[in-house]
Amino acid sequence: MEYIFPILIIYLVISAIWRAIAGSGVTGSALSFKIEELPQEEKINDLKDTKMFGVYVKGNPKITLYEDTAVCFKLYDAESGLVIQSTFENTSEVHGRGFEHIISLGSEMAGKYWPDWVRISALIPESLIGPYKGRRQLLLKCTFWPVNSVPIYDAGIIPQEYKQYENSFGSVGTYRFDFDLINSGYLELDNERLEIQKASIKLAVSIALADGSLDQQEGNQIKKWIKGIVDSTSDTQKDNVKNILNNELKDSFKNAKKTNISIKNVCDNIKDIGSKADKYNLIELCLDVMAADGEADKEELKQIEKISKLIGIDYNEISKMKDQRLIKLDPSTASAEGLEEKLGIDPSWNKAKIKKHIISLYGKWNGRLNSLPEGVERENAQKMLDLIAEARKKYS
Repeated sequence: MEYIFPILIIYLVISAIWRAIAGSGVTGSALSFKIEELPQEEKINDLKDTKMFGVYVKGNPKITLYEDTAVCFKLYDAESGLVIQSTFENTSEVHGRGFEHIISLGSEMAGKYWPDWVRISALIPESLIGPYKGRRQLLLKCTFWPVNSVPIYDAGIIPQEYKQYENSFGSVGTYRFDFDLINSGYLELDNERLEIQKASIKLAVSIALADGSLDQQEGNQIKKWIKGIVDSTSDTQKDNVKNILNNELKDSFKNAKKTNISIKNVCDNIKDIGSKADKYNLIELCLDVMAADGEADKEELKQIEKISKLIGIDYNEISKMKDQRLIKLDPSTASAEGLEEKLGIDPSWNKAKIKKHIISLYGKWNGRLNSLPEGVERENAQKMLDLIAEARKKYS
């Protein structure tokens, strides 16, 4: 579903921009919001069976910028003030899982307003995780910024140096509404989630050892992940969860030295339990461990692909997560026989499908190269383009 969401967003944004009109001496009402479930006819085909809610806006945002402007939506649990998390990369903070949807409105919004309700964003219940499960009152917060100066939030918290500018470029809009959070809360001790977290550690250890050795950075990455889980657990359960996960890490390393971890057995035990969000977190951990030693070993990539299939996560859905790690690595360290794994080419595909995939990859990485500043990530993007050229030559 991850790759479908940007298509939906493009549709929503175009709709919103074109329904904004010039003030013509009329200021419009204050900015207001509403949340309504989308009817079937308003969903794109790939999301017909997914429950979705539209975020609608009306009124005057009082935008003062005569340059490219972005609107930033954040989502919080109203009672606790804690951020709502998203399993979608496209609606997550840069360095975390806090819900964040940033939409570019263009450079012609100053002095304009929405006279009627306009759908400008969407919420998908299965992608949202709050501190607690169930019917909760949520707080939607909307701010406007220059498109290149949107703050980098941390768990929903705006950097102190940006706080004084929150209402400098437009209205700060807020809206409270009741919403059913269907995933177990990240502050709740959920037995199924705990089982998936233990399995995540087993599988991460397997990834770390896939290249035949354990790098200290890979072990540190798993410890960092465990700390993140413990830190987001309620105070009454912190010690319990910490002991369980740390013991799992010790046992997994100990057992892995004696015999290989059975990826199939571990995945079979969790395939039908827990939420999709928990399984995305599992895959993210495996990707972070893969990238921790600065190289993307072909055996590690193959194992991650195998894990995603066994737990019911489409590997194409996590391609963006994988690319975000790969761009930080030097792809030239891959052996020639690891070319397909690095580029996500399935050897069972026919030549026409492989060529189509390579063309798509070229467009994606060429776009990234042009948007990156000088530095390591830009150099790695160029090396990835070199690999794509190599694959193009191989399959031409």
